Amino acid sequence: MTVNINIEDHKVSGSEPIALAMEKLNLPGHLKTLFVVSENNQVIGAITDGDIRRGLLQGLTINNSCEDFAFKNFHFIQEGNINLLKIKELQEKQILVLPFLNPDHSLKGIVNFNQQKSLIPATAVIMAGGFGNRLRPLTETTPKPMLPVGGIPILEINIKRLAQFGVQEIFIAVNYLKDQIKNHFKNGEQWGVNIQYLEENEPLGTVGALSMLPADIAHNQILLFNADLLSDINFEELYIKHISQKSDLTIASIPHKVTLPYAVLEESNNQISAISEKPTFTYFANAGFYLFETNLLNRIPQNKFYNATDFAEDLIQNKFKVQSFPIHGYWNDIGSLQDYHKSNEDFKTIHFF
Repeated sequence: MTVNINIEDHKVSGSEPIALAMEKLNLPGHLKTLFVVSENNQVIGAITDGDIRRGLLQGLTINNSCEDFAFKNFHFIQEGNINLLKIKELQEKQILVLPFLNPDHSLKGIVNFNQQKSLIPATAVIMAGGFGNRLRPLTETTPKPMLPVGGIPILEINIKRLAQFGVQEIFIAVNYLKDQIKNHFKNGEQWGVNIQYLEENEPLGTVGALSMLPADIAHNQILLFNADLLSDINFEELYIKHISQKSDLTIASIPHKVTLPYAVLEESNNQISAISEKPTFTYFANAGFYLFETNLLNRIPQNKFYNATDFAEDLIQNKFKVQSFPIHGYWNDIGSLQDYHKSNEDFKTIHFF
């Protein structure tokens, strides 16, 4: 849901006169959409300036109720039943302000797709416990995830991007200089997300800390990545591919080109059939973003060092569906001083928000 939207300013009782709705729609900065609620607080319709104009043309007056003017066949998003493909269709039709309803149809929040890209129903886990040894002396007093890129801690960039795609439940695995991270982000309210922390007493690898996740996480998919990755990856497209292909694990990848410095001989039937001068081959490397089903958490050992590659190998060997998602945009792993300085330069021209 969008941050800093006052729900009370955007809902009205169906029994109230339309004049009250007109006053609310005229408030500075209003989204120009009101949601009409019944006596038991269920949303029963929507009102815009256009709905009021059409009602007046049909003979209604300003003494009629908001329910009389309400558009009853309104679009909405419901908790536990989020369809990203349907949302994309509505965005293409310029239907950008939608009510977010609880299962009982009461108003939980408002989504404004003028301000955010999507509403991905996944839980994010960000690994932020590394020591950043290759980035010393920068990391002697500052944890790697808090190093600024474009003046913003890289972890904050990643959290803002998650919020932009509608990911609201976020766990951050912390260890080295963890208090700096916890004191900066607290519970995530400033960014419109809910942040909780997984505290490692010792390094557990890129997946091991997930064994500490509570049993009642909100979603059926987990989006996992390291805090020191900087990318404009489209999380929505990653999620849609994962769901549509019914994948168990989807790993984001980046193209990596390798040019051989020699001519390569191609042979057929013991004869040279062609010579390729310094050919270039493209391989797809692991980009460090993983989306997988929550029911796979039981395959992660408790409180043991365990990497994402170990996890992926286990799934592959046991015939689970593991697929890739190529990143065609920007990607950089800020693991060295050279890469860190490169990202600061790239940030000047790449738009991450």
